Amino acid sequence: MGVIHPDITKAQTLPSTYYRDENIHLKLMRKFSGSWNFIGLEAALVEGEAIPVLLGDIPMLLTKQGGIINCISNVCTHRAMILCDGIKKVNSITCPYHGRTFSLCGKIKHMPEFSEVENFPAPSDDLPKAKVAIWNGLIFASLNLKESFENYILDVEQRMNFIDFSNLTKDDKLNREHNLFANWMLYVDNYLEGFHIPYVHKGLNSVIDYSNYKTEVYRNAVLQVGYASKGDDCFTLPPEHPDFGSNIAAYYWWIFPNLMLNFYPWGLSINVVMPNGVNETKVIYYGMVGDQNKSGRGAGGDLDTVEHEDQWIVEACNRGMKSVLYQRGRYSPSMEKGVHHFHRLLTE
Repeated sequence: MGVIHPDITKAQTLPSTYYRDENIHLKLMRKFSGSWNFIGLEAALVEGEAIPVLLGDIPMLLTKQGGIINCISNVCTHRAMILCDGIKKVNSITCPYHGRTFSLCGKIKHMPEFSEVENFPAPSDDLPKAKVAIWNGLIFASLNLKESFENYILDVEQRMNFIDFSNLTKDDKLNREHNLFANWMLYVDNYLEGFHIPYVHKGLNSVIDYSNYKTEVYRNAVLQVGYASKGDDCFTLPPEHPDFGSNIAAYYWWIFPNLMLNFYPWGLSINVVMPNGVNETKVIYYGMVGDQNKSGRGAGGDLDTVEHEDQWIVEACNRGMKSVLYQRGRYSPSMEKGVHHFHRLLTE
C-alpha cells in the first residue's frame, strides 16, 4: 500500500496502481465495512420489503419488520447463495437454492432435510447483522462494532444543524443512476476539489464565486463551501452560525468512504458512489426538496449537466491511469486539500 506524505506541499498523489490493481481494490473494500455506509432513505423503505444493498463489496439486505429496520447478510448460511437479487415484498426470506428460510431480522426459521443434523440450528445459522443508525431520515449501516454513529456524523451535524430536515421531502424525480467506466476513487477525487470548475463546469462557474471557494478538512470528512455570485440563491443562516453574513450557495460534504451530501437552498442532493470492481462504478442520486420554488436554480440547478461533465472527465482519467508513462502526480495546496485527505485516509 502506498504512503501519502502528511505535508501536502511535499506529497505525491496515489500511485496509478491504486486505480488498476485488483488486489489493492479488494483491500480497500475492507475499509467500507469498517466504516458507516449510507444505504437508503427511511421514507423509501416499505414494511415487509427486502432491498439488496452493499457495504463495499459485501452483499446485504435492508429490511423493515414491525417498524424495526435491519441490515442483514444477503448470503445464505448454508452454501453462500445470494438470497435476493432484487427488491422483494416478503414475509420471510427463502433461499432459492435449497429452501432455507429466514425472518426479516435474519433468524433462521426452517431448513428442509436437516432434521438429523446435530446441534441445528445454531446461532451461526442466522444471517449476520450490521449495526443500523438513522439520521434525519437517512439510513446508515456498519459492521464495525467500535465506531459510534454519533462520532461519525458529528462534524456534519454541528455545521448543518440549521437545516430543518423535517421539511425535506423525498422527490423521486431527482433520482438517478449513472454507470461509469472508471475506478470509484477517481469519482471521489474529482468531487473533492473545485479546481476543475472553471474548466469543466461553465454553467456552475457562472453561479459560484470561484475566487472564494473554500475547502475544510475534518477527521473523516471534507467540506467544500461554494459562495453565491451576486444575486443568486443562498442560504438564510442564523446569527449563531459560523457562516452567518456570507452568501453560501452550497455545502458539499463528502463523508468517508463514498457518500456526498450536497446541501442547496432548495434542499439536499445525495450521491452514493458504488464500486463495481476496479474499472466500473455506479453513482446513485437521491433528492430531498424543502423549497420547490428554488428548485432548478443556483448551484444546485442543473445537476444532470454537471454529472455528465464530471463523468466525461473521470472516464478519461481512468483511461489515462493505464498509461505506462504516468505513475503519480502532485497536489495543489490551495485547491486539492480534500483529495490529499482522502488519499491519506485510504492509505492509513
